[in-house]
Amino acid sequence: MRDVAEKAGVSIMTVSLALRGGEDSGRLAVETRSRVRAAANELGYIHNARARALRLGKTNVVGLYAGHGYINVRIPFYNEVVSGMQEGCEQVHRDLLLHGVFHATSEGDIVRELADGRIDGLIVAVPFASGFLATLRESGFPVVSIVDPQPGIPSVGVDDTDGARKIATHLHSLGHRKTVYVSSPDRQIASAEKRLESYVATANALGLEATVVRPHDDRHGQDLARTAIDAGATALACWNDLSAFGILAQCAAAGIRVPDDLSVVGFDGVPLPYGLPLELTTVVAPWAEVAKLAVLRLDAILNGEEVPLLTTLPVQLSPGSTTKAIS
Repeated sequence: MRDVAEKAGVSIMTVSLALRGGEDSGRLAVETRSRVRAAANELGYIHNARARALRLGKTNVVGLYAGHGYINVRIPFYNEVVSGMQEGCEQVHRDLLLHGVFHATSEGDIVRELADGRIDGLIVAVPFASGFLATLRESGFPVVSIVDPQPGIPSVGVDDTDGARKIATHLHSLGHRKTVYVSSPDRQIASAEKRLESYVATANALGLEATVVRPHDDRHGQDLARTAIDAGATALACWNDLSAFGILAQCAAAGIRVPDDLSVVGFDGVPLPYGLPLELTTVVAPWAEVAKLAVLRLDAILNGEEVPLLTTLPVQLSPGSTTKAIS
């Protein structure tokens, strides 16, 4: 920095401001910034962000942790989440680290890896309450949860209850009276349980029969669909879009016509996989907006501001070509 300052004819502080970026560099004249950066490029200067982080006690990096080894962005849900977090990070001038814990053997190890100083705060997408999250909260480490609320941690999610209510109401309005609901096999996922409870409660109130299935084995789409049809059901509602995608693909392979033989509904509103010709009827949840808002909430916490403990975004039913009215 001293060499850059000498070459550009400015102070070391000016070099620091010019190369820091963001709002700080805006305090300098455009010509001064350009002259400093040209000198830095000519000298091959590379800003050492790690050293600056050690000096300031912050990294300007936030992490995303999903409770397992790595975050598979090929899953449409995580694709939406990561995209939303990137947009949020750009808005608040922070970087994003997809945080995987590959070698931790205990919750204590996980806590140490997540709070070891490489990030300022954390977004978590963990579907059930866990000890390491409680430890992080008690330690004062800044954390915001998405999708499934965590005790005592600011959370951003969607209205699972209303979404499931919309599905049951939609099927009933189309004339369906006997349905199957495919729920998550994991009863610890709070959002899935909310959807299940709301669907069943709404169905009962409307006089819509709802048989609940939790697929624990290798029975895939055509088995569930065939079982539903054999039982007299005319519609099958799924707790998420991935389940619905699998059922659509397997129905096609088994010669089951959707929606003529069976109507299918999902929940999430994530992009359809390539090769599926149908437009899924689903509840659109704004996952990218949830993730972006979670970053803004985390940034506010890092700036010493108070944030709501729970933020719930609305969802919308999007009728597609996988449901139809029956006589």
